[in-house]
Amino acid sequence: MFRTIASVLFRAALVAALVPGAALAQSDLVRLIVPIGPGNPFDASARALAEGLSKVSGKNVIVENKAGAGGRIATSEVARAKPDGSVLLFTTAGHATNAGLYSNLPYDPVDDFTPIGIVSRSSGFALLVQADSPFKTIQDLIAAAKAKPDHLSYGSFGNGNTTHVIGAMFARAADIDLVHVPYKSPVTDFLGGHVNMVFMGASTALPLIKDGRVRALAISSEQPDPDFPGVPTFRELGYQDVDVPAWSGLLAPRDMPADKAQALFEQVSEAAKQPAFQDYLKLSQAKLVLMPPQAFGQALEADVARFRKVLPELGIKGD
Repeated sequence: MFRTIASVLFRAALVAALVPGAALAQSDLVRLIVPIGPGNPFDASARALAEGLSKVSGKNVIVENKAGAGGRIATSEVARAKPDGSVLLFTTAGHATNAGLYSNLPYDPVDDFTPIGIVSRSSGFALLVQADSPFKTIQDLIAAAKAKPDHLSYGSFGNGNTTHVIGAMFARAADIDLVHVPYKSPVTDFLGGHVNMVFMGASTALPLIKDGRVRALAISSEQPDPDFPGVPTFRELGYQDVDVPAWSGLLAPRDMPADKAQALFEQVSEAAKQPAFQDYLKLSQAKLVLMPPQAFGQALEADVARFRKVLPELGIKGD
């Protein structure tokens, strides 16, 4: 699947490269700022969306990757930009979790932005163990963790990453102690048996499940997911509040007029229905959402308030 997503990336990049730089009028250029580096499923989604938005709007929409500082570099740049639609932030729910991680953000995650819309949402995060793990069910895992506190471990993509946060939420809900091991890329060490489990999004988890290398014990989606047949949700198992939002969405700088934000959302909605983004959705198992500005604003406020409360309770800090 990753090879195929890479082909989506290449196609979108090629389309952008065919537009001569000298021909770009500043008023026709839209910069889609992405807070992570290139060459991954989220970047592929940004480029697929940019391709569709270029067709729909008639403007040249380019993706600029501004990785670093947990997304704060990219987000700060957009917060400082003019609200004229020429600079947009294509981001994840990490925008909300950062509000609880960092006490000194150089921007306000709600007040300094104009919500445009949530574009897609993934199935949530699956709790994975190795295929040869002795844990066949989540009850097996919890029993082992209670028998030997601070013995079982889980890997994540780093302190404060959603793959860390959901692990801490699960440990609290199940009343167990787990050892958190942050990595730049935890999958390799997990497959090698260096940690007992990981919490991974659908686009990472499904290929590993299909290859027979891992087993999913539970998933954080609100409802059972047909892409994960036979895998119960945490809620079904009786574990509440084991959920981290897994959306992708667009934010503009603050003070964009409401009618302009709505018009932009309508263009984004049409762009998401173009072949490039539809291909991405099929490959990644993400679901098209298209939540409009006002509803997105309310959801974002709720997410920010939640994580400003929950993350300190879990002892998770970014600074």
